[in-house]
Amino acid sequence: MTANIIKIACCLVCVVGIALAAPSTVKLPKDFVQCKRSDPKLNECIKNALKKAIPHLVKGVPSFGLYPIDPLRITALGIDQGTGPVSIKLNFRDLDISNIGSIKFNDIFADLNKNNITLDVHFEKPITLDGNYDIKGKVIILPITGEGLSKISLENLRAKINVYLNPVVRNGNTYADVKDIKLTFTTTKMRLKLENLFKGDKALGNNMNTFLNENWKDILAELQTNFESALAAAFSGVAQQFFSRVPYNQVFVE
Repeated sequence: MTANIIKIACCLVCVVGIALAAPSTVKLPKDFVQCKRSDPKLNECIKNALKKAIPHLVKGVPSFGLYPIDPLRITALGIDQGTGPVSIKLNFRDLDISNIGSIKFNDIFADLNKNNITLDVHFEKPITLDGNYDIKGKVIILPITGEGLSKISLENLRAKINVYLNPVVRNGNTYADVKDIKLTFTTTKMRLKLENLFKGDKALGNNMNTFLNENWKDILAELQTNFESALAAAFSGVAQQFFSRVPYNQVFVE
């Protein structure tokens, strides 16, 4: 349930683009590190560049058209799980993902010849997701319905993010479309709080929240693939906003 983690995927793509070298007409913040494709220690350079760039991205970078990433607002996120022990339709609206700025980079591998970037990251603070939800279906053996405010917390989150770019020519310049982002994650604990379950029945709602938290591993195991795919898709859209503004052949320079 994590994700867009991370802005994790979307902003990491944006940061990589900025860090590797922006066009001369764009003024980078003074703490940004630029890297060259020919650098034999390119991966380490990118890792250092990302580390330097995160504090700026947390606040936002108006010159690049990038809004603050912590919290990251996702307008809508839907999960439709039709079969299995967890069979639900779950929708989130105006979802804020917080503590993205606590990201740390474990490892980075860039294959610029194939336009692929892989990141292994973790977060020092729990990733929290706050927003509105509606849910209907069955969780293991219990029916569940409700709509209202939700809070989800993911502790000791670690994610692997694979970013796939596709160069395209527009108006004489080469840009990059975000072809795909694949995101997987692990967490040592997921905490959930869904308000106004069962039309506001507090007894049933409290019992369901207790049940969800006691069985979080089983619930996450059933829904994780859907969470990862939905969040990666959301972050891909944000990343595309950056690459639609800055030519790819000016971002990754020789």
